[in-house]
Amino acid sequence: MHGSLKSRPFHWAVIASVLIAAPVLAEGPTGGGSARPECAYDREATLALEFVAFDQTEGKGWRPLYDAHCFTEAAELLREWQVRHRGDFDPTKPMDRSILEFLPWHEAQMWASGGRNDVALPMFESTHKTGEGSLVVAWNHYVDGTLAFLRRNRPALETAIAELAVVPKPPGWDNARGADGQPISMAWPQNLDVLQGLLRCWDQPYAVAYVCRDIRRAR
Repeated sequence: MHGSLKSRPFHWAVIASVLIAAPVLAEGPTGGGSARPECAYDREATLALEFVAFDQTEGKGWRPLYDAHCFTEAAELLREWQVRHRGDFDPTKPMDRSILEFLPWHEAQMWASGGRNDVALPMFESTHKTGEGSLVVAWNHYVDGTLAFLRRNRPALETAIAELAVVPKPPGWDNARGADGQPISMAWPQNLDVLQGLLRCWDQPYAVAYVCRDIRRAR
């Protein structure tokens, strides 16, 4: 897989998807029962991690599974963590709501990376947001572009890229903060480089095409 996989992980951002329900997974052995040794992990210890450690810290949570290309195992872990920890967050608080909303997107990305478009597509579709404003419009273009790539609809992906590129920067974007409350710097339009990478690597699977946004920077 592309050498920059570890350098551009799936990180939480201000823009978030909508929460979708996830069924409780059956209890299973360490590593989700995978026969692949690289996919083994301490299940209970990982599920016990708080959000920043589980989702935002390199080398922890579901990210080692992603780095090892254990995409299905990562998706299952993300799903179960959400079920266990949903009660830890208050959906009336903007930060907690964003966390609850964005984790299903990460899960969908892992299903897509593992070639399970039958699971990923409806999850991605469910993340379309309602409302107005640049954040909502930009997010929906990103969703549309991702769906177009998975559905092999190149014109639709090109349209999503063109429309995302002209969305105006929202007020306060340059003062954004991450899940840990620290200031973060994010390019605008966010995820435009992801969609451009999907188009650049159109003939590759999602797991490879997602990191093709790095190709131009590496040259």
